[in-house]
Amino acid sequence: KNEVFDALRRYAKPSQLWELYAFSCDPSTVDKKSDPKMRLMKEYHRLLSEGSEFEVEKYYFRNNWRLTTVNSSYSLCSTYPSQLIVPKSISDEDLWQASTFRAGRRLPIISWCNPVSGAVLARSSQPLVGLMMNFRNNADEKLVSALCTQNVDANLPPRKLYIVDARPRANALANGAKGGGSESSSNYPKSEVLFLGIQNIHTMRDSLSRLRDYVDAHGSISSNGSSSAVSLVGDRRNRGSTWGGGSLNSMTQFSSMLGEWLNHIQNILVGASWIAAQIAQESASVLVHCSDGWDRTTQLIALACLLLDPYYRTFDGFQALVEKDWLAFGHPFAERLGIPTVSENGGSQYELLRQPSVGNLTSSPSRGSLGTPGSSSNTSVQSQTSNNSSPILLQWLDCIAQLLRLYPAAFQFSSKFLVDFMDCVLSCRFGNFLCNSEREREQSGVTSSCHCMWTYLADLRASGGSFHEHINPFYDRERYWLPLVPPAAALAPTLWPQFYLRWTCPPESQGGGLESHGHSMRKKYEASVKSKEMAESRSRDIKMKMESMLTDLQRERRASSSALAMAQRARRENVAIKRAIQTIGCTVNFSTNENQVDKSEEMSYSFRREADTVSQQDDNADLSVSISAIEDSLVSETPSNQVCETLCPFRSREGCRWPHAACAQLGSQFVGLKANFDAFDRLSVKDCYFPKE
Repeated sequence: KNEVFDALRRYAKPSQLWELYAFSCDPSTVDKKSDPKMRLMKEYHRLLSEGSEFEVEKYYFRNNWRLTTVNSSYSLCSTYPSQLIVPKSISDEDLWQASTFRAGRRLPIISWCNPVSGAVLARSSQPLVGLMMNFRNNADEKLVSALCTQNVDANLPPRKLYIVDARPRANALANGAKGGGSESSSNYPKSEVLFLGIQNIHTMRDSLSRLRDYVDAHGSISSNGSSSAVSLVGDRRNRGSTWGGGSLNSMTQFSSMLGEWLNHIQNILVGASWIAAQIAQESASVLVHCSDGWDRTTQLIALACLLLDPYYRTFDGFQALVEKDWLAFGHPFAERLGIPTVSENGGSQYELLRQPSVGNLTSSPSRGSLGTPGSSSNTSVQSQTSNNSSPILLQWLDCIAQLLRLYPAAFQFSSKFLVDFMDCVLSCRFGNFLCNSEREREQSGVTSSCHCMWTYLADLRASGGSFHEHINPFYDRERYWLPLVPPAAALAPTLWPQFYLRWTCPPESQGGGLESHGHSMRKKYEASVKSKEMAESRSRDIKMKMESMLTDLQRERRASSSALAMAQRARRENVAIKRAIQTIGCTVNFSTNENQVDKSEEMSYSFRREADTVSQQDDNADLSVSISAIEDSLVSETPSNQVCETLCPFRSREGCRWPHAACAQLGSQFVGLKANFDAFDRLSVKDCYFPKE
């Protein structure tokens, strides 16, 4: 019991990265060949090569971008991937200079590009323009301007560049007091700066907490396990004035909490949809950033990519999108999920701190190196880091669920897949979402030490086949192969029941059961198809057996006809032989002797027909008959008078006069007599000589 308790305490509140369950979950079966960096390179190749989803004969803008390894050692930016897509006109030296002008050295980098229109979707952190917004950087302005390539058609207006700041304008100005801020459109030609007004991580965390209170209070089963909603409706004392364990006034108050969360979801949806619309409809380029460029920026970039590229709406594309924009570009999963991360000297779980959004950007615009402890004590560090937890990934998945409700046939995966995906991230069973960046995961060796979540989900789908609940039964790729641009009026989110209501009220968590009903109908259809195939297979087997039996029957019929024809021919031959013998004055009488079966009369005949005669039943066929008698040694010295008198042509009234009779003078005997008729061997008899019986 103590061991179980210690294990639960260690895994529930681990103090070090190595105490997470992912490192002890069946380590012998870990696939050490799994390489997320290679998968990222594969996605880059898809974006920059002719293997992209856009099918055209030639991509003109493909040569405007290049892949650089300037960050291979993570010295340019420790929270960026080792491989980056940048404009071809920008050198590596320009990248080094531009990185000094952005918070955390997170310079503008291309995340997605359209090789047909030349539009790009880029991301970065806030510029370090200062309080007066008068600081500038030539390399940064050159890099941002290079994102806006020239249109192929000279008749088209110049390509526009939108710089989207995800923060409220007031927050951006507040960051300017500490060295940050936002761009000025006057410093970036053909650009326009917009603010989306999405709140920071602390506001999102508090909003989720209030949402949980709302769900617990107004679910059919409360958090303490007692009945609440249904059982309290119609309470006689209050005449139905209670619902969910509280008064209608408290219900209204909690409804405002739900509306607060849904407003955040709507702001993210509207911002990402607007970005996708500018790229898809105007062929404009968009640069997105917030303060650090790894929370709100990641939400908007990943959601806009999902709307723009149908590949990301498949299972493989979803994996590529998460590994590119969430993992490779350094979303701080350890901080946002509240789990420990790595440190070189094995110190506190929270020694590796990120630069806070409201931190001193002028003194240290980039994050410290691995293992560099903060100036505060471990207690204050843990308190500060615990306040950095926020449901950023959950909000992104919630937005996808809203889009899936709006476009039920545009996604290969279902809402259940999103729920299980989030559960896998929170379980700490897999190493994909540990640590805060690609660099930390590489140095801690989580890829080779922990299981891969993508393999687990793929095996889970394979076990259920086409009926698995992760697969969207309504998916229609041919219909939704273009970018999705939802109208603003349609972006009215509702509570995601499959995730938030699955514990409090499971029946209602299915959201009307559309997907489950679709899966049920698909299972029935597939079952009927299988039954039909089995019936057709049995029908084919029965038909083959009947054909085989018919063939055997025809074979037996032919054999029977042949046997009957042979019997009839033998009968005619016997009749012909009998008549032939009778024409020479002999009487044919077949008899047997029980004691002399082998020594009695032996009469053999053979017949021959014209060669290659077509008809085997020709009644006019020539017959050749030969008769041979037994040897002299087998002849009895006292022949039977009965046989001799019956068959001998030389018989007289006195009876047999053997051996003084004329037959003896011929040296022959007929049945009991020795005979050899050579002339009879040459006798040819035809049936036509004799009348038919």
